[in-house]
Amino acid sequence: MLFLWTITKHGKIWLDGEAFRRIVVNRLPSEFVCQEVSFVGDQSLMNIYITLPERDDPQKRLAVTDSFEQFFDTMGIAIHINWIRKTPEEYVSAYPILKKPIFWAGMVGGIAAVANLGIRGVLWAAGAALIGYAVSWMILSEEGKNIIKKIVKDFRR
Repeated sequence: MLFLWTITKHGKIWLDGEAFRRIVVNRLPSEFVCQEVSFVGDQSLMNIYITLPERDDPQKRLAVTDSFEQFFDTMGIAIHINWIRKTPEEYVSAYPILKKPIFWAGMVGGIAAVANLGIRGVLWAAGAALIGYAVSWMILSEEGKNIIKKIVKDFRR
């Protein structure tokens, strides 16, 4: 998302919110998680939303705040960090995949496929899906197109 910072006689200055989010993520200690970054252009204020770890250390929180204030102050941007505290239930469980409906849909679909097609039929279907994915990746992605160009170049030699 782009944020309008200011308008000058030469035009508008826009800031890339995702780039600032990546800057924040890269500067955060590993136990903190950056949820969101927003920007209020007319105040030159960046709001940073950070989730606290289960065991909160106020000294680390203060160090993070000071670090970001020093970093963004050189750009003329003030910051406000919004600390988000999650309840223990909201922290990721050891098996987060088990709480996703798509996982259970896949499991039930897999069981139904094995029951109707047998193991051999499921393996043929999975193989066909993998081949279809590989071919479409080679044709549609830039990396795949580069690989095709290299292969064609090698065959021409």
